[in-house]
Amino acid sequence: MDNVTRYTDAFASIASRTCSEMFGIQPPAVSKVETTNSVQTEKSFILSIYYTGTVYGEYMLAMDESTAAAIIGMDTTITDENREEIREDICDAMSETLNTIVGEAIVGLQESYAKLTITAPRIYFGQIRYPKFRTGKCVLNTEFGEIECHFCLDLMRLDLAASYSEAMDSLVAVNAKLKDANRHLAEQQAQLVHSAKMASVGVLASGVAHEINNPLFFVDANLTTLNDYIQVIESTIGLYETLCESLVSADVDTPEELSKLQSNAEEQELAFVIEDTKSLVEETRDGVARIKSIVKGLKDFSQVDRNGKSEASVNEIVQNTCNLIAAQLPKDCEVEMNLSELPTVQCNTAEVGQAIAGVLLNSGQASRNGGSITLRTDVIDSNITIVVEDNGIGIDASDIEHVFEPFFTTKAVGEGTGLGLSIAYGIFEKHNGSISIESEAGIGTKVTMRLPCVRQPAAT
Repeated sequence: MDNVTRYTDAFASIASRTCSEMFGIQPPAVSKVETTNSVQTEKSFILSIYYTGTVYGEYMLAMDESTAAAIIGMDTTITDENREEIREDICDAMSETLNTIVGEAIVGLQESYAKLTITAPRIYFGQIRYPKFRTGKCVLNTEFGEIECHFCLDLMRLDLAASYSEAMDSLVAVNAKLKDANRHLAEQQAQLVHSAKMASVGVLASGVAHEINNPLFFVDANLTTLNDYIQVIESTIGLYETLCESLVSADVDTPEELSKLQSNAEEQELAFVIEDTKSLVEETRDGVARIKSIVKGLKDFSQVDRNGKSEASVNEIVQNTCNLIAAQLPKDCEVEMNLSELPTVQCNTAEVGQAIAGVLLNSGQASRNGGSITLRTDVIDSNITIVVEDNGIGIDASDIEHVFEPFFTTKAVGEGTGLGLSIAYGIFEKHNGSISIESEAGIGTKVTMRLPCVRQPAAT
């Protein structure tokens, strides 16, 4: 006989005897115990007492309201008018009965399961549903109707020694999940910060590019016209000089105005002025070309579809990024670029540019006092690789494994947020690529970024 059957039988026997003694009825006959996986009853009046401790369960009596009323000696027919009053009487009487029954029955249960406590009786009218756990059922056949005795036992042991070990294992597992969730949350927060910054910078870049581009167009056009005008002026002055030389060689009296013009040209070093003006215009046009390149980079950065990817040239992304952040690198830091012929890739241009910019800025900050940065692109194993290598201060071996964690930084307080490399890591992961880092303190750092190719370059 298992525990559920044994304790249900004991509960029913005590209930049969107690009901007979308290209400003066014939001792009810007790049926054989049935076991089910849940409480199953059609009775409308239910009383229960829960117990908890090293196990969990419930003692329950179920019967019809009319049976309960007859057992406690009420022979009045139950109607809508007197139902509440009769229910109050049977609740009081049956609650006290169940308290007495359980008080005796729980002693036997405590012999197997220590430290049990019981609750006050609970009373239900109507159908109720119970969760599935092992239940025993006996029926007391009284002269007034059936009384069902249900005993529930949760077989999950709550032994303190075992539960302590299980609880500790559970806490360790939960703590690990919380750490993972916190890391994931930090990464998402970093991505949100990055997305918000990118959106703001994109709007700013678009506005700046537009405002600069308009006057830049006029400056570039005017410089071209000015250069043409200088050519005209230079040729005209050349004709005057030729004319003067012809008149002098012919020994012809030249007009006073022509003599003054020739003398003035010599005093003002007109030839030098013409050559220097041409040089100034050429230098200015070079400066305008550089500004146009920066504006193009800003426009490419701001107009990209950040919600999707497009076919792009990694070399162009690298060059535009270098142009945009050149002013933020140390003045004494030399950047050398070795760009190989590359296939195009499917990528988000702004995000990849942002990742490369973060890596370059880190290298620049680590390579002060005459340091150098080498930036290379190549195709290796169907991946485009972008390598940024510096001869800066490097990273300690103990910090290498943490560099891609959000908010981790080796810089002094206020000099870095610790988001640059974690954002770059997320961007390349999103593009089905990767980023890795090699570093040695005092020697330098090498960061390798990889993006999958779309197609190989055409053979030359």
